[in-house]
Amino acid sequence: MAERSEPNVPAEPNVPAEPNEPNVPAEPNVPNEAAGTLRISRLLDRCGVLGPGWRAVIWVQGCPLRCRGCLAEETLPFSGGQLRQVAELADWLAALPDIEGVTLSGGEPFGQAGALAELLDAVRARRPGLTAMAYSGFRLEALRRGTPGQRALLDRLDLLVDGPYVEARHGDLLWRGSDNQRLLPLTDRYADLVDPAGRADTGAGIEVSVGAGGAFSWAGVPTAPGFRADLEHRLGQLGYAVRPLAGAPPTGTAGEAGGTGEGDMDDEERAETEGTP
Repeated sequence: MAERSEPNVPAEPNVPAEPNEPNVPAEPNVPNEAAGTLRISRLLDRCGVLGPGWRAVIWVQGCPLRCRGCLAEETLPFSGGQLRQVAELADWLAALPDIEGVTLSGGEPFGQAGALAELLDAVRARRPGLTAMAYSGFRLEALRRGTPGQRALLDRLDLLVDGPYVEARHGDLLWRGSDNQRLLPLTDRYADLVDPAGRADTGAGIEVSVGAGGAFSWAGVPTAPGFRADLEHRLGQLGYAVRPLAGAPPTGTAGEAGGTGEGDMDDEERAETEGTP
């Protein structure tokens, strides 16, 4: 297991101080779920554009936040997705060949943090070197004040992308959608990522796949805002009906959804409160 480290949190220019940053809502936010379960929107067994190396990706279902330009609106309601057993997901992850780790997106992973921490423990009992990365619409400072389950998930992560997606600040950035979001190594496994001189801070691209029956899916962080709407419009012009698909993951149209904003704020208001739940 990689040693834990305090991240070198980068400064954010032009962001007002937030002395009264509210706490992350108590988890789980998914109502009436049995212990040992996760509500999942989508699974992907191999992805090269949402974190270091080849990774499995889990998109959880449900997010308490809302943002303009969200890439995965179908993951926002807590009533959607599929209920999956933690043990079943652990078996799936442990059996995947040639992956470096797992990336947790959504939805808001810290809305189901306790079950995700349980999942990582179960997988690492069989694959100790598996790394874990997560997206969150909440800032690290707020997550550290969260519930025991949220702090437990933080303790098991190697890499965190924190902060809401702000459409007005969209950029071509490594694994991030807008320039307020931070890439924070939480262990020494990815400590080199804090050195901008040691890597190119540009987008990793988009991966597209077509499953059985013609189900179309994509993963990644688009380099320009409005990607999903434009893609669906262009596919519609070609005669394709594009919609989220009910049924077993990994079908459906989805992207990175870690960046989120709150309520129906406009871009200026969101920029003034970014990073706060």
